[in-house]
Amino acid sequence: MTSTSTTPITPVGSVGRGATTAEHRVRLRRAHLRLLEPGRNASIVDIARHRARRDGLARLHAYAATRARPPVFCAWSAALLRGLPALHDPPEAIHVLASGRAETVSPGLIAHRRTEGPPGDVCERCGLRVTSVARTVADLAAATSFVGGVVLADAALSTGPFGERAALATRPLIRAAAESIPEPVGRRRALAVVGFADGRAESVLESVSRATMALAGAPPPRLQVPLRDDAGFRARVDFLWPELGLAGEADGAAKTIHPAMLRGRSPAEAVARLDARRRAIEALGVRVMSWRWETGRRVDRMRALLHAHGIPLASGPAIEGL
Repeated sequence: MTSTSTTPITPVGSVGRGATTAEHRVRLRRAHLRLLEPGRNASIVDIARHRARRDGLARLHAYAATRARPPVFCAWSAALLRGLPALHDPPEAIHVLASGRAETVSPGLIAHRRTEGPPGDVCERCGLRVTSVARTVADLAAATSFVGGVVLADAALSTGPFGERAALATRPLIRAAAESIPEPVGRRRALAVVGFADGRAESVLESVSRATMALAGAPPPRLQVPLRDDAGFRARVDFLWPELGLAGEADGAAKTIHPAMLRGRSPAEAVARLDARRRAIEALGVRVMSWRWETGRRVDRMRALLHAHGIPLASGPAIEGL
């Protein structure tokens, strides 16, 4: 995203066909969507995120305009500028690199201690100076939870579902940034995140689920595995344990309400399509387990789900270096 003040909201996607305008609005609200203009809908989550990003960027530009020297934005402010996802709502405070070596905190502002990092750690984005994606991911992975760090690192390494875009950062660059973190605990966590991260995750829920699976002691699944039959059916499952004949699907609500996922179908049609897809996969001899945010984000619930489907679990996290 290159705009300095706005993030495009996913367009199109009608809910139902042949409905009056009033009926259309009612169906949109039931599906947690809003009508922006004829033919353009957006989920209320997208609208909220768009507004939060717009307001956050405006604060950063306003702060920079008051400084005699251009500040270098880092941590969550850099993540905002880079369009990196956050597991939870990030703090509203502005994050910058301190002019000296000491960290300072004042109302609405956190000045982080500078550390020596690899070349290219600071560059420009949206007309503002900002830490590189690799530095931003490493710093936040050191300071946030393991799961939150995986969400950031997966997004940075992603090249899109079909490899249609360049990754925001490479694993060696993120690892080099992580290795330069002075605090031992934060450095160890950041390096564990770097080793675990995988750009094939196609949603935040997939990243979160893979992390909670590992924390629950599950063996690593294969990711984004294509399945097909002789009749021409094709599908790609989020997770697969081929030795167990088991697939896992992170079924966030977006699959049944988001305009980009509906593609002109009603939510009921989307649910029916997902059910038919599941039956076709099971006809191949592959069991399917699915979950939503309520399970994916909690290690205890994920552990119970995995155990119920016969996945062997280790006594501790299956994560190298954590």
